[in-house]
Amino acid sequence: MIVETKLLGRRTPFERRPIPLTGDTHTLEQLLTALVEHELAAYHERQAGVGVLRVLTERELADAALTGRVAVGPQDRAATVTPDEATRTALTAFRDGLYYVFLDDEQLTDLSAPITLRPDSTLLLLRLTALAGG
Repeated sequence: MIVETKLLGRRTPFERRPIPLTGDTHTLEQLLTALVEHELAAYHERQAGVGVLRVLTERELADAALTGRVAVGPQDRAATVTPDEATRTALTAFRDGLYYVFLDDEQLTDLSAPITLRPDSTLLLLRLTALAGG
């Protein structure tokens, strides 16, 4: 499955990356839970490397320059995040309308509705931002 993420109100391009499907995901809630677990595992992997001197490759440097943030220095380790806390936060944010989910160009609005995933499915997570000035 390809996952795209976009933050509205920013000029950054869509981020597209393949994420392997693991287990059965029959509802949006299960799919979001699986994505949170995947991202949390990647987060913990990145945290394991914090404090180690890193040298960026030319590609990493170019990619970082595109996002407007290049960081190579040691950083403090962040607090531990549990899968339950992260999942609860993601589901609450969805219920509060902070981001929209589209599966193969169709908006998903019900966490418990059945969904059909294919290996070539595209999932778009569209995060909304508040406008300044009301």
